[in-house]
Amino acid sequence: MNNTHFDEAWNDIKETWNGSARAEEINLEVSVLIAELKNKVSPFEKQSIKDDIEFIKRNTSQFEKDSIDRDLQLISKSLKKFMELFKK
Repeated sequence: MNNTHFDEAWNDIKETWNGSARAEEINLEVSVLIAELKNKVSPFEKQSIKDDIEFIKRNTSQFEKDSIDRDLQLISKSLKKFMELFKK
C-alpha cells in the first residue's frame, strides 16, 4: 500500500469521524484511555510491540499490502456513504 492511498483513506476516515455530532466527546474519552494505557505499559512491552510491528512490516507480501489498501478504500467509501445518509 503506498503512502498516498493510505493518507487519503485515513484523512477520509478522520473527516467522517470529526463530522460526527459526538466527535469531541468521543475523542476526549479515547485520549484518556490512550493515556491510561501508555502509563500501564512497561518498557519491555513497548519494545516487544515495536519489534512485532517491524516483523509484520518486513514479512507482509505485496499481495497482502494491496489487499489492505483495497479494504481501506472500501471502508473509507462506505463510511462516506453512511455519513451522507445521516446528513439527509
